[in-house]
Amino acid sequence: MKKILVDGRSMTSQKSGIGRYTYELAKGYIREYGEHSVTVILADEIENFPFPYILCPLNRHSFVDNVRFSFFLKRLDYDIYHAGDLIGPFFHRREAIHIVTVHDLMLLRVKNFCGLPYWHNKVRQFKFKEYWKYILCDADIIVSVSETTKKDVEQIYGIKSLLLREGINKLSCDCREQAPKKFHLTKGGYFLYVGLALPHKNVQFLIETFLKSHTDKILVICGKGHKPVQADRVVYTGWVNDTTLDFLYRNCAAFIFPSIYEGFGLPILEALSYHCRVFSSNAASLGEFSEQVISFFSPYDESRLQYLIEHCDQIPVNDVLIDSYLRRFQWENIWSEFHQNLRYYIYERDHVFKADK
Repeated sequence: MKKILVDGRSMTSQKSGIGRYTYELAKGYIREYGEHSVTVILADEIENFPFPYILCPLNRHSFVDNVRFSFFLKRLDYDIYHAGDLIGPFFHRREAIHIVTVHDLMLLRVKNFCGLPYWHNKVRQFKFKEYWKYILCDADIIVSVSETTKKDVEQIYGIKSLLLREGINKLSCDCREQAPKKFHLTKGGYFLYVGLALPHKNVQFLIETFLKSHTDKILVICGKGHKPVQADRVVYTGWVNDTTLDFLYRNCAAFIFPSIYEGFGLPILEALSYHCRVFSSNAASLGEFSEQVISFFSPYDESRLQYLIEHCDQIPVNDVLIDSYLRRFQWENIWSEFHQNLRYYIYERDHVFKADK
């Protein structure tokens, strides 16, 4: 029986995209090897966590702590280690298989991603570029979640990776609750953005374009860190739980995603799973989605996005086409493909070990 370690130190009680991905990763290994074979590494306790776990509070982005983490792993008995994102040890036992997931390298790709002064930003980029290099060079298998990320890994580090797209992250409720009273929202009466307020998310472009548009709908900005603009037509929810987010997706006129760079674009799949109209930037990996189910715009072209906003109700939604498209993003299909590749890797690797002996 294989013993699997899933590194979920990025997981918190507030599920992010990577947190949901790592949760599905653990479920995928349980389907393949059984529930008693999988243990998840957590940084902190998470209430009602459904899988066996061990705690490792070491800082996953510290050079010193990562050396300590490398020794921490050497003391554990396991066959496969799989990190849910770009974290992991600098060295490991040769007989164990180590897998690292790269969601994006936007810190290295997006100009002044952190919004820091020039030299602070350069130092931060250098630090993470070197840090990630040691992690990637130690891994036996590297998984990239999009063609864009796969190309970035090869261009920056000269390392090839396995393309394995992310799947649909279903919210943990289907309660169809009523509109949160404090937001005064009606079905089809608002556009929705879900995400953080980082510069590459291009939220200011979205707000400015929306305010120039002639529409009776409002714009709902959902997520942490946003600085509200003084406009009655823009509503900020802050972070919301899955119950409220379920309502927001289910009842929006369209979901808008204006980012200038994404390693994948999970919110788009989330929105499509609700049969939302989706207006998306065509930048980086976002352009890898199908134009049959998404209305694209350049993240620098106000006129195109303004047109979509103003003609939203005339843009049809083909539920059958969306469902057909989303089948390729079902987790069961994704992990079946991955485990087929993993079994082939283990078979080849075992033959090499036998030859060495």
